[in-house]
Amino acid sequence: MRRVAWLLALVILGIGLAAAADCGCAQGVEPECYVTFKTNEIISFSAVFPLDYFTMHAVTETPFVLGWLITAADGSIVRSVAFDDVVGWSTQFVWNLTDESGHDVAPGFYRIHISTTAGLVTADVRLVSCCTPCFACWSCCLCTTCPGAGGRCPTPCGEPYLALDVESTKSCCGFSFSLHWEWPTP
Repeated sequence: MRRVAWLLALVILGIGLAAAADCGCAQGVEPECYVTFKTNEIISFSAVFPLDYFTMHAVTETPFVLGWLITAADGSIVRSVAFDDVVGWSTQFVWNLTDESGHDVAPGFYRIHISTTAGLVTADVRLVSCCTPCFACWSCCLCTTCPGAGGRCPTPCGEPYLALDVESTKSCCGFSFSLHWEWPTP
C-alpha cells in the first residue's frame, strides 16, 4: 500500500513539473531584462529613437527600418521579415507568435530584432502559456501565478529601444465572440 502511495506521489509530482514546464514557468537561464507575454497575446512592437539619441550621437539622418526577425533562446531564427524598401522607424509591427510555417511557437524566451539603417535594435520577451486545458494540466490556474518577472525594462538613455505592447488577444479555445454596438447619432 505504501508503494502505491509513493508511486502516486511521484506521478503527481511529475505531472506538476510537466505542467509548469508547459506553462513556461521553468526556463533555465533567463535574459537580464525581458517583458512577459501570454501565448494567446499578439505582440506589437516598434523601434524608438528618442531625441537624446540624435543629440548624444550627433546624428542628423533619420533612421529607417530594413526588416525584423524573431530568434529563439538557442539563436535559431523563428520568423523573419525583410522589406523591399525602407520603412519609417516609428512604424508599428505585429508578431502573431507564429513561426515561418504559421505554427504557434512554444512558451519560452525569444528575442525580437529590428534591423535599421542605424544598426540593430533588440528586446527579449518571455512567453508563458495560460491556455492549457484543465484536463491536460492539473494546474491550469498555476499559469496565472507564473512569475511575471521582467516587467518593463528600463529605457536606455540616448540609445534606441523597442516599444512592446499587446496588440490583441487570441481565444484559448479557438472560439471568439465579439459584440459591436453603435449608438445612433441624433
